[in-house]
Amino acid sequence: MDSLGSKSEKARQSPVARQWGWLKGYNGGLFTDDLVAAIIVTILLVPQSLAYALLAGLPPQVGIYVSIFPLLVYAAFGSSRYLNVGPTAVISLMTAAAIATLPEGTRLISAAALAVMTGGILLIAGLLKAGFVMNFVSRPVVSAYITGAALLIIFSQLKHIFGITASGNTVFALLGDIWANLPNTNIAALEIGLAAIIILWGIKKYFAYALIRLHVKSRTAKLIGRMAPIVIVAIFIAISAIFNFTDRYDVRVVGTIPSGLPPFSFPMLTIPKFQALLVPAIVIAIVAFVDSTSTAQELAARARNRIDSNKELLGLGASNIVAGLSGGYPINGSMSRSAVNFSAGGQTQIVGLLVAAFMALTAVFLTPVLKALPLAVLAALIIVACFGLLDFKSLWRTWIYSRADGITALATFLAVLLLGVQWGVLAGVVLAMALHISSTLQPHMPLVGRFPGTEHYRDAERFNVETNDVVKTLRIDESLYYANARYLEDKVARVVAYSPDMTDLVLMCTAVNRIDASALSSLEEINKRLRSAGISLHFSDMQSRVKERLFRSNFLDRLSGQIFLSQHEAMEELEPDPDWAQFSDHIDIH
Repeated sequence: MDSLGSKSEKARQSPVARQWGWLKGYNGGLFTDDLVAAIIVTILLVPQSLAYALLAGLPPQVGIYVSIFPLLVYAAFGSSRYLNVGPTAVISLMTAAAIATLPEGTRLISAAALAVMTGGILLIAGLLKAGFVMNFVSRPVVSAYITGAALLIIFSQLKHIFGITASGNTVFALLGDIWANLPNTNIAALEIGLAAIIILWGIKKYFAYALIRLHVKSRTAKLIGRMAPIVIVAIFIAISAIFNFTDRYDVRVVGTIPSGLPPFSFPMLTIPKFQALLVPAIVIAIVAFVDSTSTAQELAARARNRIDSNKELLGLGASNIVAGLSGGYPINGSMSRSAVNFSAGGQTQIVGLLVAAFMALTAVFLTPVLKALPLAVLAALIIVACFGLLDFKSLWRTWIYSRADGITALATFLAVLLLGVQWGVLAGVVLAMALHISSTLQPHMPLVGRFPGTEHYRDAERFNVETNDVVKTLRIDESLYYANARYLEDKVARVVAYSPDMTDLVLMCTAVNRIDASALSSLEEINKRLRSAGISLHFSDMQSRVKERLFRSNFLDRLSGQIFLSQHEAMEELEPDPDWAQFSDHIDIH
């Protein structure tokens, strides 16, 4: 009764009360936890925001812009307490691919327009309660997509490591351009980039473990390890400024970053240019939602909490719109920063508000400090971050477990590398749905028999079971609908052709959850053909709701046989009695 009362009370609450109900018990202790988590997330976000803007082909300050106001908006509309929205590697690469073919002078405003369109698509989906779309993107597709995108991102950053110019949206285009420009390699940039990669990778891989060996608490060691990259970046900035890398060695650096908060304006483009960005916006919206929701769900599960997919659509949609209006580009939830937020003890959405405030302070006061940061170091940050996204083991496990899922994952991975990151997820989703439909076109329909002395019935081709020449049972391992209805007709016809003594056919419907109108027409035709051949059609193990739907038609009135509660009941009723005469010793006792 209390549970029902609490549910009805929750339903009566206003949307604002449901969204901000956690503030009721907020106190100083929770604020301290949120403040510590916000500081750590900000330390991670500052270099990432610059690096990911660079990856998107945009000025570095744009990465800072999308790390301020969108966080405030997500806190107001999103459902996750731990998700940190902002620039991410995959979405940055997709943005770069979408605007790469546009004139250089229009790329910044086009990226902002892309964010507004992406946000609009997500917002409309949220208002339509379309959170269920998450179910259409399988985990193998997501894993393969992220692995392919991470590999493509690594290749795209090699130009900064070598200090050369290169472009391309596919792996062959990128590697071909890098190979052609390799003679122009800047040795100083290469040394800086490789040193940064080795140091950052070593810190990520071994630093926390070394601290634990020195008897530092595990949680503290991990947090220090997460914060270490900002120290490395600061050291490289100092060395670059002291030794004047730009003038001495022609090493490319971030350069002057405008100070101040982002200006608000609507990105004005012509209708044809908006239309050209529509498909990339749809793809980015799908990837952003799937990636963000996967991260939010995982963290919510760890905290024994839950998220609302429809609220996530609203939160991400509103955040992207604000990102576009503040001169940014599309964003989504960051897996790495959200995990850091969770590990650092963040408790509520206040973390996002505090991170936004710290990033605003960075935009106003700290941008001059970042002027001497080598681009090779930012590229190293991106590359090392992408190492953690490579998951070839998952691809191999998927291939071993299911060839269909393995083919889908492999196709997604190759599509990202060969066609571009914007087409990878579409290729995976379309192929996964095509293979699923294909698997239902010819469902498994084995003849079954009984294990001797039991009531259990199994596939007669795979098990040593008892079968009957007079009563045949065909088990249907899939719902019946228009695409496989004719296959059922053909299967029954083959059973009849190879069973001259058959008088009864039982369709075992354990796995049949639905029979549509086309399948019903096929069943009527099967019933008619079997009746003309002197064979009765029966059903067993039929689910109640399927049976209820059949009662809406007159099919059961014309059915030549019966519907049995179980397969064993059908066989008990239909099997002919044994001919006991064959067991007689024929001795005449008279």
